[in-house]
Amino acid sequence: MSSIDVAICSGFSPGARVLRAAVRELTSEEDIRVVTVAPALAEIPKAMDEMRGLKERRVIVVDGCEGGCGLQVLNRFEVLPSNIVMIRKHFNVTRKGIDEAKEQIRQAIREVQG
Repeated sequence: MSSIDVAICSGFSPGARVLRAAVRELTSEEDIRVVTVAPALAEIPKAMDEMRGLKERRVIVVDGCEGGCGLQVLNRFEVLPSNIVMIRKHFNVTRKGIDEAKEQIRQAIREVQG
């Protein structure tokens, strides 16, 4: 099992949009599976089961603002992440911001891979 799950926030802040763009690009570069927390938060049964299933997996949570909704949802489902990434505050979605976020997330992936 080499894949790492990356749980991402589903917000609309510029930081959340930057992190989603970064993660979308990383899916073609890294062995990761992206899990969004919003469906579980909405109590969609299949998504809630998916969240519970993360307990036995390597999970990195990536949040785009200090609200930390991704981590809060994982906590709700008693999932202990292997790593936590908080994207720095963004006021706009820029290429530079996406590239910086990619490197933050890539570093977390490397740490989890060992």
